[in-house]
Amino acid sequence: MTKDTGLKAKEAAKALPRGRPRKLELGQVIDAALAVGLHQLTMAAVAEKLGVAKAVLYGYVKDRDELVRIASARASRRLHNPEDNGQHWCSWILEDARALYEVLTMDGELLETWINGVQSPTLEVDSGESWLQAMTKRGFTGEEALQLRRIVAHLVIGAAAASKRDQTLLREGRSRSNIIKKSVLSRSPDEAVLLRQFIDVFGREVTETNWEYGLYILLHGVTVARQALALRDGDSQRPFEEYPTSDMPSL
Repeated sequence: MTKDTGLKAKEAAKALPRGRPRKLELGQVIDAALAVGLHQLTMAAVAEKLGVAKAVLYGYVKDRDELVRIASARASRRLHNPEDNGQHWCSWILEDARALYEVLTMDGELLETWINGVQSPTLEVDSGESWLQAMTKRGFTGEEALQLRRIVAHLVIGAAAASKRDQTLLREGRSRSNIIKKSVLSRSPDEAVLLRQFIDVFGREVTETNWEYGLYILLHGVTVARQALALRDGDSQRPFEEYPTSDMPSL
């Protein structure tokens, strides 16, 4: 054996994994996938995160798409419809909205996964059924309940997207507030005159709770509208009278 051949053999031996492949639980693979992020997940990145060869992962999942679906479902289990304890329907919706916001803003890029249509529809179906059960019990028709669910979801999704944008800017050492102020103040005094007066409000970052004010306004409007309709239709039962506006949850 020549000297060069001996060196090559030693280098090859170092490159080979020693011992048996590392044993994993499926849960570890899923957790690693969530840590890497689902939107641009690769099997190689998950394997590197776990410290194993990429081939090891195929003993747990068929391919990348299956891993994304399973990991998305795992993370989405955080979204539980609130328990129905007879609370005001506004309180029930607020609890549901908070859970959805938490899921969409958590690590793992679940918002992006949802936007790309990768997430399993199972969660959507189960959540929709729970919503209908809770809201029809409180006097809403099925159509009213589902329309309201869609509106609330759009509000929460928008807030989650804005929050993730703000967090991305902050990680880069920037802030939306400063960016907006700089842009407005760089203009001549006769431009964006009104906006200058409310620049702090306009540039405010989305936080875990300040988006809820918009939801409060929405639910307050729905309450008032339903009470007005009950009066117009001469409904003597007035099913929402037991939940006066003053009892709505304050944010």
